[in-house]
Amino acid sequence: MAKVITFINMKGGVGKTTLAVNVAYTLSKIEGRKVLLIDMDPQMNATQYTLKEEQMQEILEDRNKSVYGCLSPDYQANSVLEGYTKLSEEKWIFHVDGFDIIPSSLDIMTLNLSARPHKLDQYIKGELGEKYDVVIIDCPPTISEYTKVALLASDMYLVPMKADPLSVFGLPMLENYVKETIEKDFQHQIEFVGIVLNMVIPERLLYKKNKPIIQRRWKNKLFQNELKQCEEIVKGLDPELSNEKYILDMRDPIIVDQIKNITKQLIQRGRL
Repeated sequence: MAKVITFINMKGGVGKTTLAVNVAYTLSKIEGRKVLLIDMDPQMNATQYTLKEEQMQEILEDRNKSVYGCLSPDYQANSVLEGYTKLSEEKWIFHVDGFDIIPSSLDIMTLNLSARPHKLDQYIKGELGEKYDVVIIDCPPTISEYTKVALLASDMYLVPMKADPLSVFGLPMLENYVKETIEKDFQHQIEFVGIVLNMVIPERLLYKKNKPIIQRRWKNKLFQNELKQCEEIVKGLDPELSNEKYILDMRDPIIVDQIKNITKQLIQRGRL
């Protein structure tokens, strides 16, 4: 059965999606894992990062070719119609660069996820079975029904964060939400697998001031490896600026080693 990991932070602009996509790619290309990335963010950042223009157009024309399809009440996992399940699954799973993705859609905002909080968990455990080694879920930077559905489907969660005051203040809110809502109210046990410092600029005062605070408060959670802020990563998000969108394929050997080491540490901590 696949290990399911949610990448989450209550604060936007921390490079969460960039890390989620690149860990998925690195797990697949270097570590040989069968990986599925699920975009649970209506902003569709992971979707836009990975899919081609014509694939994006498919989603716009048919919302069922997105995570909307498998979360919709119209989709019955135990349908008695021959071939329905297989056809439906293939409809919203896109194959990209060695791993798979279930893209997001603005239309998921129309779903009443509070009525079916375990729908994604049931789909992953039931329909996907042994197809994948790792499932990574990219969440929006808010406490929402999308967040709840993702965490209830996950074995663990990872927090990408910047070494800044807002991240330091926001993490306890996330931990409390997981403890009170996910673990207490829903009786779902989930592991806090760790913190990855992202968009790091070592010479900045904010980094020098806040990293020790994070180390003291979450010393057993902080990954040894971190990812520096790099113009090449930013350019990789725009095909007009760079031919290489994945960190692993970029020319800077420092960031290549960093994403490799972050992925290896996640494998160790998450027992992937």
